[in-house]
Amino acid sequence: MRRAILRARVLTSAASWALLRCGPGAPATWCPAPSAEISEVQGNTAASPLLGQRVELNGVVSAAPARVGSRRGFFLQAQEARSGIFIADGGPLPAPGDRVHVAGTVAELGGVTALAGLELLQPCGRARLEPGEHELGSAADTEGWQGSWLRSRQTWTLLDTTELWSRGRVRVSAQGRAYAAGHPLGAQTELWTLEGMSASVSPGRDDHFERLRLGAQTSELTAVLLSTSPPTLLATEPVEFRAPPPASLAPRAGALRIAALNLDNYFLDPGERGAASPRELARQRAKLVAALSQLDADILALNELENQPPGASDSAADLLTALNAQLPPELSYALSTASSAPEGALRSAIAYRPRRVQASGTAWFASAPGLTRAPLLQTFVAAGRSLTVAALHLKSKVCDGGAQIVGPEGCGAETRRGEARALGALVAQLRAEAHELLLIGDFNSDSREAPLLELQRAGLSDLFASVAPWDRYSYVFDGRATQLDQALATPALAAALVRAQIWHIDADEPEWLDYHLDNPPGSYRPDARRCSDHDPILVDLEP
Repeated sequence: MRRAILRARVLTSAASWALLRCGPGAPATWCPAPSAEISEVQGNTAASPLLGQRVELNGVVSAAPARVGSRRGFFLQAQEARSGIFIADGGPLPAPGDRVHVAGTVAELGGVTALAGLELLQPCGRARLEPGEHELGSAADTEGWQGSWLRSRQTWTLLDTTELWSRGRVRVSAQGRAYAAGHPLGAQTELWTLEGMSASVSPGRDDHFERLRLGAQTSELTAVLLSTSPPTLLATEPVEFRAPPPASLAPRAGALRIAALNLDNYFLDPGERGAASPRELARQRAKLVAALSQLDADILALNELENQPPGASDSAADLLTALNAQLPPELSYALSTASSAPEGALRSAIAYRPRRVQASGTAWFASAPGLTRAPLLQTFVAAGRSLTVAALHLKSKVCDGGAQIVGPEGCGAETRRGEARALGALVAQLRAEAHELLLIGDFNSDSREAPLLELQRAGLSDLFASVAPWDRYSYVFDGRATQLDQALATPALAAALVRAQIWHIDADEPEWLDYHLDNPPGSYRPDARRCSDHDPILVDLEP
């Protein structure tokens, strides 16, 4: 009862707060002496040295309203020091710049030192407060700044927008783009969570593609340092990220172009995979057609198609029909057909332009112990050159249910190693039969991981080896870029390589730009960008 009486006596209404902010000439009020300084409450360790104790603090409001987890409140900054603290309060809140005297119990809310159980909130006038200028290096070096309002004038790179619309947060880095462990540039890049981003974005803006693509950068952040474990910032001003659009596709210049794309579950039957309704399927189809037509490939290796039973509608044929309707007859595609179908929910497909290449014989799904998804192979003749294309889709890195030991290459690593060994044996067999081979598709493996190294030991060359390392990515997971989509070839085909390219139209784009109907209004466009979650890859060979 005493706490309720104290709070009722000193807690002002919203109208009273407005009176305190009436400008020059408003009478200043006196703040009682604090029992502790904010810096004493924060301390220099992860947990407050005054945890559980009742304290009285003075300071200036730096951010309001604010949230830490599910708790609403505001941040209080020491006027003469860099230290700050979160004040958990569900009542009327003071405004930034208000000087206040508060009393409550020191607590840890989700790793953030805070004052909870607030029993006193007394206004003491107004004060001019500016954020402290800090360069944020390692989070371990900034433990004493927790709760502080600061301005960071350094380059921050946008790494992940998965939770932007659901929770108003993104992930950023002050060390540039982050790469997965198996990537040539894989390193211990520190990822920061940046909260309070909802006010910074609007999907209806014409430039939202360039502002929210992964890799976008900003040269300034004004935020409160919420936590250093994990490193988390709360933006107090809108953040303007900027990124250039994806590079244009290189012209084919007469070369034989072979492209691969993981379609991100192109299923005709609405269900758990792919489109959930006929309308979503139409939107998905439109984006895929836009991407495939611009690839301008002579041979297409496609993954994650629905593997229907015999006699059912064919998802590959459905997509090609829509694609051919947008192309002149001389650029239309035919579908390679196999005499038998693989097992499982997914399958690969190969399409080609009969006026550019000729299929030699029928396609076949190769089966061998150790292969979880049968690769589809088709031999072609182009300008006198014979080559066999294998459309691959190795075991996913997604963890299945149950406890697992996850190594640096992710879940399913041992299965992918076994698949690579089986593919190595298949390569040896086909080379003995005078096949020149191109293995292309979703390997779910980066260039320094076991499957790629195993296949190179089998005599295949990495066709992306000469691509700049910072450009070698086709997928982004948990803020880290990785090249899951690869192309490897036997020596004669590798010697004919003109160009290898990854077209970054998907992995960098926000998820809500895809075809799903529950995305923010105005975000869908029937273009190639975010047609899938993987970037398409392509190789140009001398004809």
